[in-house]
Amino acid sequence: MSRLESFFGYAESHRATVCAIGGTMVGAIAWADAYLPTMSLGFLYLFPIVLVAASLSTLQIVAVSGLCSFLREAYDPIQWSAGASGRLIAAGAGFAMAGFFVTGLNQRRRLLQKHLRQLEAEVRLRQDAESQIRVLIETSPLAILTLNEAGKVVLSNESARELLELGEGSLQGIEVAPYLPILPRMLHRHQASGNMRTHVECKARRTSGEVFLANVWVSTYVTSEGPSLAAVIWDASENLRDRERTGLDSMLATSRVLIGAISHEIRNLASAAAACYAALEPPQRTGRSGEHEALGSLIGALERIASSGLRMASQRETAVADLGTVLDEARIVIEPMLREAGFAVTWDMRDNPRLVQSDQHSLLQVFVNLARNVVEHAGDWPERDVNISVRVENDLAVVRFRDSGPGVARPEELFQPFQAGAQSCGLGLYISRAIVRSHGGDLRYEPAAKGACFAVDLWPVEKAGEA
Repeated sequence: MSRLESFFGYAESHRATVCAIGGTMVGAIAWADAYLPTMSLGFLYLFPIVLVAASLSTLQIVAVSGLCSFLREAYDPIQWSAGASGRLIAAGAGFAMAGFFVTGLNQRRRLLQKHLRQLEAEVRLRQDAESQIRVLIETSPLAILTLNEAGKVVLSNESARELLELGEGSLQGIEVAPYLPILPRMLHRHQASGNMRTHVECKARRTSGEVFLANVWVSTYVTSEGPSLAAVIWDASENLRDRERTGLDSMLATSRVLIGAISHEIRNLASAAAACYAALEPPQRTGRSGEHEALGSLIGALERIASSGLRMASQRETAVADLGTVLDEARIVIEPMLREAGFAVTWDMRDNPRLVQSDQHSLLQVFVNLARNVVEHAGDWPERDVNISVRVENDLAVVRFRDSGPGVARPEELFQPFQAGAQSCGLGLYISRAIVRSHGGDLRYEPAAKGACFAVDLWPVEKAGEA
């Protein structure tokens, strides 16, 4: 929009000035028409009307048109001759139509200018968004690819080139099948089944031939050139190694705890057998010295096995776990399981000592096992509420799992291994208690008027030395 257009037709702040200029022009034309009686200058009134029409309302345009037609007739050389009223009406109508035309034209031009400004703003926003997306994609640590219908790379970022070890080469235009064979298959599947968004874990290959585990988020879509696919790729090999290493460490830690617990039971049996052996009659009287010596050897072997298992169980490093982190992870794992089984879960974490003496992964297994027990023993019980709370009591951090189920019929048998009637092997609570006790804590059952309550006692780190 030019400055002249803004001044005469578009800026409301210029309205008074424009109207003043138009009035001056009307006065000048009337003066010239009056002092030049032999000439008719009435047509010149069109110019001030066209000038000020964009700044006037409909009634104001009609009024100005009537004034101009009157002045034109007043100073016309014919001066009120026959047909003057008709000429007056015709001139007023002509002036008014010219004003309405200019007003309509300016309104349309205003709308056009507004539309153009909106388009310019949208283009700027789109350019800003494209720039931000481009920066986001280029700086993303995740590899991002888009494929066309032929399975060739259309766009890729730097991370994709580094992931596939292309060196200085470019991914654009190459077939992705040698690197990620699953992507072309998913693209062809899309052509038959419509748009698809999913996540897959698959084998991928780098340019060097190295195979790695890839997590891929896939989305298919349609462009003017046909079906296309976008993929976000992440190398999960390190996570797989960490997961397997953590699983092995957890298995070894649990096995050590289990061996220690079983060795403790064996030692108790061996001690009882040793006491009975000492009370037997001397072999000289019974004449059964061989059996007597064999029994003594067996008891000695059991004691050595128990001592060896207990020594191995005692060879562990002091572990410190963040109880808040373990409970957060437990919430992620067990809450969906409980809700799927119809339980309403509440968490009460008002007292939460951050660090406790325990192995983080093993403690998480204990919590998951307690939640699984709640689900397994609920049966068809109508009330399904679970409350998980943390309290500090007598210098101990106590995590309670309390449910509103049918309760426990024989609490004295809870922590015994290989119980008859157990839904699994009957070792869950036995191992869980052994895990907690291996770090100086305890797992116990608390009698309740309604439902069952299991309490996990843990030593906060600042109190761990007193356990």
